[in-house]
Amino acid sequence: MVRCLGLLTTALMFLAALPVQSQDKKQTGTGANQDVIKINSNLVSVDVIVKDKKGKAITDLKPEDFIVSENGVPQKIEFFDSTLTSVNEPAKPSNITASTEPRSRLPNGFPRNIVALVLDGQSTELANLKHVREGIVKYIREHITENDSVALFSISAGLQLLQPFTQDKARLIAAVEKAYDSSTVSKTSEARGLSEDIRAMREQIASGPELIEGTTPGAGVSNSMAAQALIARHVLEQYIALRSTLGAQQTRPVLAALAAISEGLRAIPGKKTLVMFSQGFVAPESLDWQVQSTVDIANRANVAIYIIDSGGLTGGAPTSGALVSGSPLGGISGGLEMEQRRRAGAGESVFDIARQEGLNRQQDLLYRISEDTGGHFLKNTNDVASGLDRIDAEIRSRYTIAYRSTDSNFDGSFRKVKIEVRRPDTSVSGRAGYYAIPPTQIIPFSPDDRKLLANFSAMEANPTLPLSLELNAFRSREDLYIVPLSFEIPPAAVQFDQKGDKQRLQLEVLGVIRVEGEDKILSRLGGNFDVGLTAQQYESILNDKIFYRQDMQLYAGNYTVDLIVRDRLSGKVAAKREKLVLPANSSDFWATEPVLSRHAEPAKQISGSTDVLSEGNVQIRPSPSREFHASDNLIIFFRLYNAASITETGKPLVRVTLTLMKDGKQAARPVDYQLSEVAIEPLPHLTFAKYVKLTGLAPGKYTAVIESRDMVQQKLVKHEASFVIVP
Repeated sequence: MVRCLGLLTTALMFLAALPVQSQDKKQTGTGANQDVIKINSNLVSVDVIVKDKKGKAITDLKPEDFIVSENGVPQKIEFFDSTLTSVNEPAKPSNITASTEPRSRLPNGFPRNIVALVLDGQSTELANLKHVREGIVKYIREHITENDSVALFSISAGLQLLQPFTQDKARLIAAVEKAYDSSTVSKTSEARGLSEDIRAMREQIASGPELIEGTTPGAGVSNSMAAQALIARHVLEQYIALRSTLGAQQTRPVLAALAAISEGLRAIPGKKTLVMFSQGFVAPESLDWQVQSTVDIANRANVAIYIIDSGGLTGGAPTSGALVSGSPLGGISGGLEMEQRRRAGAGESVFDIARQEGLNRQQDLLYRISEDTGGHFLKNTNDVASGLDRIDAEIRSRYTIAYRSTDSNFDGSFRKVKIEVRRPDTSVSGRAGYYAIPPTQIIPFSPDDRKLLANFSAMEANPTLPLSLELNAFRSREDLYIVPLSFEIPPAAVQFDQKGDKQRLQLEVLGVIRVEGEDKILSRLGGNFDVGLTAQQYESILNDKIFYRQDMQLYAGNYTVDLIVRDRLSGKVAAKREKLVLPANSSDFWATEPVLSRHAEPAKQISGSTDVLSEGNVQIRPSPSREFHASDNLIIFFRLYNAASITETGKPLVRVTLTLMKDGKQAARPVDYQLSEVAIEPLPHLTFAKYVKLTGLAPGKYTAVIESRDMVQQKLVKHEASFVIVP
């Protein structure tokens, strides 16, 4: 789910109080003695470490010792902060002329070293938490000084702040103890088990008869053997789809948390470091943009990300004896066309499958994120304390240099930054450059994305692709909502491309979320989808709609959601804007907007989480087009909150009356239902999930009038949902 908004709000809330010693003070004037932080947001900040020819850190350099260039163009140093091992305070280079523009400076008493410790509970198993806890406690006791400010975060179901930024060692150590609860949601064991099952099934299939679905078994292959082989293949597809889902579930919250913490630290001066303890995860190809976005946001905020492998020492080899299994990677032959290599099946493209194969593939992203942000990835050690010692030494040896780029066009392109030192026999290490994303933009976009967004109004006014969009909101906890976004497209409106025995569909989906009335983008949705459909899947889509769903997690507030969908094969495009109002928590009796559907299937449960659009063992699929046939069952789904309980039974009593109307008249007799069974998670609620037969109703436009009455409080909530019965 898209958690960027919620996580960013949380991170900013706590980071705003970072200077602990003055958080209770109110600024009442503009006197020169005030501790005011002024950061010019378009400054480019870079941390570097300078070493002599023996590899020893040099800590006595001055601003005039450095030469900075961007894409070969010399730059003026606007702000300079010496190493933490130096007694020098942050300084302005002497060759910078006076200016009335704000300068970056540290207030009196403001900590120069800002460290965020992050425990990845999505991947770290409980058994591995002991050595992580011991290492963190040792680091806090031996290294934290009055010039440091440290916070402890945890990533489990979302981003949790276990201890706000502080210099208080006792509070930090106490918060580390709470981190044990974070690993109860770890999906690493589940992912490992899935990979083992997939490998076993592949070996079973490889040792069985060669069979092509829909053909007659060859000589010597019995019908029983053929049936078993086909069953094994279908089961394998489901396991691969589950692995892809699990990988996305692990990856999204971690990337969103890293981005949120980095963005929250952007306006804070000083040395900024994020240290994450993680066992790693494998992201599907569809999340590559989010990985790069996380790196870009951290670089813009000048936050170095270090990652320590919380799994500790590892060893061994695959049971097959091969480093990489041959068959899963067979589709990435250089002799195949790129389109064939990228074709997706069972939720994973061959590139996604390749990411899963081999040793320690879950660490690939950890290397990329840490190295691309100026940090390092430390692995294969149970001595977390020594890893933190190394990181601390690097932090205290870093210089911070900031300059205002002579190229003010922040167009998203990569800019190479070169920093040299005038002292001979020295080496400089730091980031190679940065992507020039606008200072006000939280979520980076590719040039193609920006082009689509720039043409949004024209595409909305003149769509060439029919699109039905629906947003539903359900409370997950106080003032926090899960919002499924779903859309449908008629299959006749898009172009399919047949490749071999598959029909290929290519859709580009781009959605952005803004606070209503503001231009700043809070989060993005979608991705590029290249799907190869079997004959059975293709036939199913032709008799239905192309359906897409993605869930968001948002705090209470008013938002606008812009969605662009483009068929890449035909070039047809649609753009829609929807307003989303999520009311703040209250004690009033109320109900969510009704969801209309004609699709129900067995509910899927992964890692104990239940889909918000499910009831009991049944999950429904929204029908945003609101088109039905008289042979369909009209499913109506919604939730009710804050119903009062009867004193004698302790249960609520809600009566729901459903009336179908056509042309202002009753089309069918009203039906009454009674609800009294309360579901506790995630918040106490009643669920209405019923169906109405449409048999005998004539084609035309209808309205479902839904009246929900709390019989204890005698309060009424009324909703209307329109739909169409087509011939």
